[in-house]
Amino acid sequence: MANEHKTIDTLRRFLFVEEDIRGSIVRLRDTWQHLLKAESYPPEVRPVLGEALAATALLGRSLKFDGRLTVQVQGGAHLRLLVMQCDNKLRMRGLAHFGDDVPDNFTELVDGGALCITVESGRKAERYQSIVPLSEISLAESLQIYYHQSVQLPTMFMLAADDDEAVGVMLQALPERKPGSGFWRRMVDELQGLDVLRMSHVEDELLLTALFPNDDIRLFEPEPVSFHCECSEERIENMLKMLGADELRDLIAQHDPVEIRCEFCNRLYKLPAEKILALVAELGGSRANLLH
Repeated sequence: MANEHKTIDTLRRFLFVEEDIRGSIVRLRDTWQHLLKAESYPPEVRPVLGEALAATALLGRSLKFDGRLTVQVQGGAHLRLLVMQCDNKLRMRGLAHFGDDVPDNFTELVDGGALCITVESGRKAERYQSIVPLSEISLAESLQIYYHQSVQLPTMFMLAADDDEAVGVMLQALPERKPGSGFWRRMVDELQGLDVLRMSHVEDELLLTALFPNDDIRLFEPEPVSFHCECSEERIENMLKMLGADELRDLIAQHDPVEIRCEFCNRLYKLPAEKILALVAELGGSRANLLH
């Protein structure tokens, strides 16, 4: 019997039929392991990186765009940069840069940083960007602030990650929902403090039944989430051409081949001197065309 491939990484949306509240559950193993293999992240950084991965998948399905979503934490002294990207097909990649002395709590780790969310959508790659302060409590709290400021919809995130899995739950009131019943506040209060990683070991149907036994919930089919890096030799060559002909000549005088490693996927590109000289020739041709 042939072995059937089972998708490990999934995102499932659900809807509270009578309350006009939507939600999503994301469970990431393969995608998370791809990120961890690309860099040796300290244990203090891994949980935030994993939470950002799960959160970006949830955002990628809740926001309407046909392009790329980028979530960044930037400007901190310890967590200097965290970048997570997702396209409209839930293909993801990400990385983090950090200092030598990394604290073990979220407040100190992101001190001085800001949360930036950018959506590039459409054929003309229109950019929409929001920058919000980072909450001292958690990344989930920071994202709730983002939704409050950008779309003004009550939103809740539950995020967690360990060395094996990154998981998340998102709940959001729909724009047409009429407030006043108290259901949202009761639901949020009941969910506070639940162990999201422990919840991830329960199947989606059973989990929703256990969490909301008295509610009519429509659960949609799972959508695959995967790791995908956009790096290529062509992109590497275009990046090198930005250095200019003189610097490229200096580069091959010191290195042959020139080795460049992608920070997102850890793939190593080796470009021999002949290839670099061809790029130099292209740059010369570009200048000649400009002069004529």
